[in-house]
Amino acid sequence: MQLRIAIAGAIRALRLKRGLRYEHLYEASAKSKISALERGETSITLEKFEALSEALKIDSLALLALSMSAQQGIPYSSLINNAYEQLRAFEAEGGIELLAEQFANEELVQRPRGKPANTENLNAVRRLKEAGLSQARIADELGLSPTIVNRHWKRIASEDPKT
Repeated sequence: MQLRIAIAGAIRALRLKRGLRYEHLYEASAKSKISALERGETSITLEKFEALSEALKIDSLALLALSMSAQQGIPYSSLINNAYEQLRAFEAEGGIELLAEQFANEELVQRPRGKPANTENLNAVRRLKEAGLSQARIADELGLSPTIVNRHWKRIASEDPKT
């Protein structure tokens, strides 16, 4: 089942259980939009999802858990427990601090353009270059493409003016 369909069912069930009419949810979305959502004919933005959760008097995370439970055929408690374990692992890896670093003054910090460098590969190329290996040998040794090794090789050379 598509998540869009599962969300439709969860929204409809909550609205009916709470005895709410479309008009009660007007602050979250237009009556026609809610009707289309409940029929699974349209998707919802995250902002509308949050507003609709408020109007349905349920936490956004709870609405998502109900929806994903319906989608996957798994009890919502299992989904939440699994998510909790993943969040604990992310926290143990230092992910919470890294997440906090992504924001400044409630704005997303802009990252530099381009693909972030794989510092692990860069350092491995640096180490093997210092050991005197050729680019072709480094590519074989690390299982990297010659193009990637060449890119790292040039970066290392540009960082070290004596090279």
